[in-house]
Amino acid sequence: MSEINKSQAIRDYYKKHPKAKAREVVDALAKDHITVSPNLVATVKAKHNTRRKAVRHVVAKGGVGIAVLKAALAFIKVTGSVAAAKQALAVAQEIREIV
Repeated sequence: MSEINKSQAIRDYYKKHPKAKAREVVDALAKDHITVSPNLVATVKAKHNTRRKAVRHVVAKGGVGIAVLKAALAFIKVTGSVAAAKQALAVAQEIREIV
């Protein structure tokens, strides 16, 4: 039997019900036989909100859109590191100057 990721279950529930209270999440997941505590629900929600605030802050400060930021993060993920991404961009710039 596969193990259920409780935090992911909480995040999934909040995607569908963003205004839900911790107790509602606990009760709803209990119906799916997933036992979570209200403290875990609050922690997962707080961490999610912290990430959202950080993204908003960076977007507002840097003047780039969220789509550009997501593309940049995806590029870093594909290259494996920020250093590798910078190196790939340097090579791309050299090619652009030649062409």
